[in-house]
Amino acid sequence: MENVVTADNGRPTALATTLSVLVGWFLLSVWLALNGAFGRPGQPPIGLAVMLAVPLAVFALDTRVRGPLFEGLRRLDLASLIAAQTYRIGGVFFLVAWRAGTLPGGFALPAGIGDLAIGLSAPFVAAAVAARRRGSRALAWTWNILGLADLVTALFEGVTHSRSPLGVFAGSLPSDAVTRYPLSLIPIFFVPLAFMLHIAAMRRLRADQPRG
Repeated sequence: MENVVTADNGRPTALATTLSVLVGWFLLSVWLALNGAFGRPGQPPIGLAVMLAVPLAVFALDTRVRGPLFEGLRRLDLASLIAAQTYRIGGVFFLVAWRAGTLPGGFALPAGIGDLAIGLSAPFVAAAVAARRRGSRALAWTWNILGLADLVTALFEGVTHSRSPLGVFAGSLPSDAVTRYPLSLIPIFFVPLAFMLHIAAMRRLRADQPRG
């Protein structure tokens, strides 16, 4: 496959640059999580909010100025952007944590089931898009909107079930486990990544909108 990793002059391609950025971001997330940067029960989840907002802000700015950091994502076709979200089958860990009694059902069930549904359906939606089946564009729009709704719902439920001033639905079992490693990697890395993939996919859908 031409120009996948390096260009002819030896410089990294867009995909290699973006992968490097993602790996660096992931390693930083792991380091912060292992050092307990987000495990402060009873306090507003400011650290998690920063780790969610900063990558999205960088992504938005990089996209606006056509920068190099996330050009690899922008170059992916629609089917690839959708198929990449198969990783969201990892939402099953929320369900496991709920069964183990470490996360409340009010948060873990909608977050886990929603992610699992999006992750399991991603390959099928991507296949329909790649084959240009009838109605595949409408299917892609619907799938992306539902995926974004799932992320927003999970964030809302996570915050409102936490032991913090915003935890209006918190009970005897709060959602604080999601602020500790390894579950904290979900809101600080995998959730922002999912937002980026959805946004990139919807931009691709708009760009490929038939004219006339």
